Amino acid sequence: MTGDGLRLAGLLFEPDIKTKTVILHLHGRAGNFYSNTFLDAMIDGYTKAGLAFLGVNTRGHDQIADFRVGKTQQIRRIGQAFDIFGDCLLDITAWLDFLKDSGYERIILQGHSHGAAKAVYFLSKFPRPEIIALVLASPADAAGLLKKTDQLSFDRDLAEANELVAHGLGSQLLAHKIRDWYYVSAKGFADEFGKNSKANIFPISGNGEFKELADIKIPVLAFYGSKEDIAILSPQDDLEIIGKHLGNPKSKKLIVSGADHTYLGHEDGIANEIATWIKEIIR
Repeated sequence: MTGDGLRLAGLLFEPDIKTKTVILHLHGRAGNFYSNTFLDAMIDGYTKAGLAFLGVNTRGHDQIADFRVGKTQQIRRIGQAFDIFGDCLLDITAWLDFLKDSGYERIILQGHSHGAAKAVYFLSKFPRPEIIALVLASPADAAGLLKKTDQLSFDRDLAEANELVAHGLGSQLLAHKIRDWYYVSAKGFADEFGKNSKANIFPISGNGEFKELADIKIPVLAFYGSKEDIAILSPQDDLEIIGKHLGNPKSKKLIVSGADHTYLGHEDGIANEIATWIKEIIR
């Protein structure tokens, strides 16, 4: 249960021998805790390594999703289309509290794509002592990617979003989908891509400061597949830029040869790489 009363779903996998260490996984844009095949490999690889794994939904899961508020009859419609980036603080806090109440003492926060941005944002605000490491799986510069794909469409959509919000129509869906795939409300688009955005965590395209990432002092594992379709420059160049802001000496960078954004055909190798790195961190 989040602080504002939303009931979230997730699934906890534990190894045969009890452990105090768990990986908390945050899905990407419109994702969830069960669809990507790399999650199956992580469940298997992590638990075999003696680590627990909690895959969760946030309020931004799937395109559009309904949430019951507490034990009432009230329903809130959110999902990717109506997600507000800063609300991830409520979601992540709820899951961390669940894990603490479940007896876990060491937590590795792991985020895929848009989930990586939420993980970094949370840690920059609340560096909780039980979070001992961070895994950034294909961290996305979402604004940079939209501008790279079609600057004119980005400008059009932002203008439409701002106008609708100004007229009190922030819940209205934009006329065009993000990258011809993701539905998004005017309020959601303006929140994520407007000038006061909190979501610009990996400003690769704008040569930004990465101030939230630079504030993180725990070890970080950051990786991309070599065939990523979200890269701004290239997976290698994007990773080098991010790597400049990883201050802990136990941090690591990795390019997975041949892998795409969801690591098809490379799931087991990635899961084993992450598990090995985590075991080194907690040794």
